[in-house]
Amino acid sequence: MLQNCTAARYQINKERMVRISEYSREMFRRFEAQTGMNFEGRKKGTLQIFRQAKEVEAAEQDIAVLERYGVPYRRLKPEECAEFEPALARVTAKIAGGLHLPADATGDCHLFTENLYKLCQEKGVQFHFNQTISRIDHNGLRIKAVETETGRFEADAVVCALGCFSRTVLAQLDLNLPIYPVKGYSLTLPVTNSDGAPVSTVLDESYKVAITRFDNRIRVGGMAELSGYEIKLPEKRRETLALVVNDLFPEGGDLSQALFWSGLRPMTPDSTPLIGRTRFDNLFLNTGHGTLGWTMSLGSAKLTADIVSGKDTEIRSDDLSLSRYQA
Repeated sequence: MLQNCTAARYQINKERMVRISEYSREMFRRFEAQTGMNFEGRKKGTLQIFRQAKEVEAAEQDIAVLERYGVPYRRLKPEECAEFEPALARVTAKIAGGLHLPADATGDCHLFTENLYKLCQEKGVQFHFNQTISRIDHNGLRIKAVETETGRFEADAVVCALGCFSRTVLAQLDLNLPIYPVKGYSLTLPVTNSDGAPVSTVLDESYKVAITRFDNRIRVGGMAELSGYEIKLPEKRRETLALVVNDLFPEGGDLSQALFWSGLRPMTPDSTPLIGRTRFDNLFLNTGHGTLGWTMSLGSAKLTADIVSGKDTEIRSDDLSLSRYQA
């Protein structure tokens, strides 16, 4: 991670992240056109707010990448932030500036996943839940089968998409995946006053917290905690999330009814996922997406499907595989 903390590496890594994310945005557009799936999606852009002038200045590096890829944006003065999030008019004194990304879309990723599961079932996909992988059978060149306590699963191709647990499962193959769990937290609360709630998503740069509007709920999520695989719900983390949403949208939702949740994000040292081939002919990776799992999901899935199928990918993918850590 320390080796990626330079201006040069930042530009390389940010370019990869934007490349995948922009491609994923296009895949979402195609997917919605094909399926019409409901996941409480909103196409009203996202607003990044900065509480300090130094954060406004630091954002210029991100803006340079946006310009390189033709991603539309608009710099905002504090009072202009209320054009996109009217409820912020009450708290503009707390804002030093903003960045609006009109092409961004939001939605409920949990609802999306549930509906995708149903759609896949209708198309004949078989799911085997609550399986513990006990062994991966191989001959040194190819994966022969994945064995669990309930059976042996053979396949022409195997894709590892196990998030934080990709590293531990593939360690038995002597594959060293540079993935570490970074814990995040969220609160989900009911909307009590629509006029006082966010319209879309507000990213608070100071607290590294995102506040997203669903139909009748507000989800507040963020933070990055390095504390291994154990999931706990410390009250002080809840207090931080509650502080941010109450500070920006004090009239929007009912914190007394908020649901508190924690989960693990699979981070790589360069914040870019691992997508592509391994040294085993039929083992592929699609993991390590960090905080942008859903953002990059459909783009990563299409890349993986094309690579597995031996097709040319629609965007560059040669610098996304595990080999970038083995050079």
